[in-house]
Amino acid sequence: MAKKSSGRDALRAERERQAAAQRRRETLLRIGIAVGVGVIIVAIVGVVGWQRSRVDTNAAFPAGVARGAAGASTASPKPPGVGSGIGVGKADAPVVVELFEDFSCPHCREFELEATEMLKQQVDGGRVRVVYYPLTLAQFGRPTQLSANAFACAANDGKAREMHDALYANFSQEWTNDQLVQLGQSLGLTSSSFRSCVRGEKYADWVRSLTITGTDRGVSGTPTVLVNGKELDPDDTSATALQLAIDSALAKSQ
Repeated sequence: MAKKSSGRDALRAERERQAAAQRRRETLLRIGIAVGVGVIIVAIVGVVGWQRSRVDTNAAFPAGVARGAAGASTASPKPPGVGSGIGVGKADAPVVVELFEDFSCPHCREFELEATEMLKQQVDGGRVRVVYYPLTLAQFGRPTQLSANAFACAANDGKAREMHDALYANFSQEWTNDQLVQLGQSLGLTSSSFRSCVRGEKYADWVRSLTITGTDRGVSGTPTVLVNGKELDPDDTSATALQLAIDSALAKSQ
């Protein structure tokens, strides 16, 4: 009888030891996960902070920079400048469409091929103002930075929309500054100031600043489309969805 009791006690003790060991493992795992999440958060904050440290907030910015939809920006109430997108269309248009795109993004090109003509009609009719934020996603490398700078140079010469549309119509992920100068020439951008702006990457700081603007605005992918500050469903950034959102916003403005 004593042997059976001793055996049961030993089994109970072993189970308790295993349970205690399992609890320690779970505790360590929870601590590890918490530390890991903390490291990720710190890393993200560090990257954003690093991005900010690289941008000269007093740097040159192109003509046509504009605020987005009223109340949509998280930026301080300063005049539009570094970090602001480039506006096209009447400043008092009842609808503001904000486009966060990357000139090297295939999905952005698909969207633009559908939506460009419709947006052009809306802008020319005074109903819509478009604010372009050319983001430069890391996976597309330097060519996308060069194309965004060239877009800014074109805006400085009053041809922002023309350059924007031409970059998507002549889609490439391997732009060079010489090619971008040639593209500008096809649009009538033949001045020496445009050439030097492109080749000297005059608006590199402005281009980098838009990545921070996208982060501050919660942009998580391209294209991101907002109509009067309200984001379109990321799973349906189509010309049809944009047209419906514009129609709804116009109806509300009347």
